[in-house]
Parts: sequence; structure tokens; C-alpha cells
Amino acid sequence: MYVAHRFPLGGLWWPTTGEDIRVEDLGTLPGKALLLEAKVPELQANGSHVVTIDIAQLLKYVSSVAPVYYTFPVPPWTGDLASSSWLGIERRADLAYKRAAHRWFGAWTVVCTASALLSHVAPAVGQKHATLKTVPASHWRWQAFWKQFRDCGSATLPSVFLLDGPVQDATRARLRQRLEQLRQARDEERQGQRSAFTESMRDRPRFLYVPDRNSTTPDRYVLAEDGDLSANLADVVSSQQPGSTDSQAEPNHISVCHVPFTVLT
Repeated sequence: MYVAHRFPLGGLWWPTTGEDIRVEDLGTLPGKALLLEAKVPELQANGSHVVTIDIAQLLKYVSSVAPVYYTFPVPPWTGDLASSSWLGIERRADLAYKRAAHRWFGAWTVVCTASALLSHVAPAVGQKHATLKTVPASHWRWQAFWKQFRDCGSATLPSVFLLDGPVQDATRARLRQRLEQLRQARDEERQGQRSAFTESMRDRPRFLYVPDRNSTTPDRYVLAEDGDLSANLADVVSSQQPGSTDSQAEPNHISVCHVPFTVLT
């Protein structure tokens, strides 16, 4: 809901069990996209809250071509929220809005990369699950993460770039520059023609740039083939393989977020 309100022209999509995922699911307009894995803490008998991480799933996310980010709350209360004195006079539903002040969910929700989480939990060989009791050292607060993502991220906050044409020497700065040029071109059109400009963008070929994992230079991107990226995305969001006997396999809570070029400032 927060993402939908902050980026009204963006898209947020949750793959379901057995559903195919295609590159088109990342969005139709030029912009940026990433994958989010939302984790929910579990209440323990002593009143604490812990997050369980599926290691096999985490390893799959680390190797994903499209960057995957884990997001999870760090509850500032003890025990059940409904009976906690921390809630005060607020309704639980109001925690979704900034009017809840310090109780707003964004004040106690963090985001980290899959690789940062892997380094933090440091699983042993053959380990299936890890219990997350502390926040990884490398992380973003919820609101700060989306501000940086809007501004095209950084070397430590990569995404997938969707463009209408190829870019030479594809650094993050050049990719962002191309998105800014598109926004300026649209803004130079008369108000009545903006809709036609946006529609024309949908019919242009799309070029997808993903982080270059083989480069030793930060912020380098490489052109991805639609088929290769589609297969990777399908693998990332796929559920437990049929016939698996691991009854405790962690289900996916992943979503695809795409923010078009029109929100750049």
C-alpha cells in the first residue's frame, strides 16, 4: 500500500503458486524494477519476535540476475501487539499511515540485500533454516530505501533498468541520465499530448539492463536477453518443487516492483 501511494504510476505484482513470470511483468514503461521478499516475524513464548530464513531460498536470491531485497519489521513492542501498551490509543490499522508518528510501520521496518542477509546469518554447510534475531549491519530504513531507489539507487542498491533503446558504456549514471531525458521529453510536450507520448513509449522495443556481476567496476550494467531474464525470474519466484518432502520449506512472499521514468525528480 505504501509503494502504491508513493509511486502511483508504478506497479506492484505478487506471483502466485504455479504462475509463469515474464519480463513483461516488470513493467511496460521505461523505468526501474526490483524484487522484494517480505518476511513476517513470529511471536515467541517469551514475547520476543524472530524471523525464520530459508537458506536454500536465500541462496537462490543471492544468485538472481534481478536484485532481490528482503524487507522485515523489527517490532518495538514485546508480546502480542493487540494487548501491548506500546500501541497506546492507536488502532492497529493506523500503523500503515504516517499520522501514527513514531508508531508508523516505516519507522521500524528495514530492507537489506539478499547478499547482506547471507553474510549476516552465515549459515553452515547443509543448514536449512536460520533464525534472524538482529538486524544486518548493512541495511536501509524503509523510507530511506525508497528515496534512494527513486533516485536510481547506488552501487550497493542496484535494480533492473528498462529502457527504450541501447545505452553505450552502461553505467548507472548513464542509465539514469537516459530516464531523465525521457522524462524531460515528455514534460516538453503540451499537456494534452502527454497521454499520447506515454502511449507511444509502450510500442517501442525494450532493453533491459541488469547489474554486471562479472565486472570489477562498481555500478556497471549489462544488456540482458529477454529469454534469459524471464527464466531467471521464473526460477526466483518459483515455489517448492513438486514432490519435495521438506514440509518446512519457506513459501515465497516475493513481489515485483516497477517504477516508471515519470516519477524521476
